[in-house]
Amino acid sequence: MHLGAEEEHEATSWVLDTGATNHMSGCRAAFAELDPAVCGTVRFGDDSVARIEGCGTVVFTCKNGEHRSFSGVYYIPRLTTNIVSVGQLDEVDYDIHVKSGVMRVREPDGRLLARVPRGANRLYVLDIDIARPACLATRGEENA
Repeated sequence: MHLGAEEEHEATSWVLDTGATNHMSGCRAAFAELDPAVCGTVRFGDDSVARIEGCGTVVFTCKNGEHRSFSGVYYIPRLTTNIVSVGQLDEVDYDIHVKSGVMRVREPDGRLLARVPRGANRLYVLDIDIARPACLATRGEENA
C-alpha cells in the first residue's frame, strides 16, 4: 500500500490482500457507480490515515468476455495501489485457495474467477480490464 498525491491512478493491477478490511481504489475512473455520500477515514498498518470519498462498484471484463464486479469498493484518492480484500470476498462466499504459489478465486457458484501466480515480492496481483459500461437508448416514432 502506498499513499500519494490526490491524482488519477491506474486501475488495471489489484493486490489480493488477506489483511485488508475492504476493497479500495484510488482510481475514480475505475468505478461504474460511486456513492460520494459514503465518507470517513481508513487507517493502514503503518498508522497512516487516508480519507474515504465514496463507495461503489468496479466492473471488469473477464478473459471470456463476461463482466464481473467488486462491490463495496472504497474510493480513496490518495491510494496508489488498488486492493481487493480477500476477507470481503470470503464474506460473500467466494472460495479463495492458495497452493504452490497460485491463488485461485472461485465465485460462490464454483466458477473460477481468477488464477493469480505469486509474484517475486510475494504479492498476488490480479490484472484486470476495467469495463466501461455504456447505456444505449433508442427512440422511435411510428405514425401508423
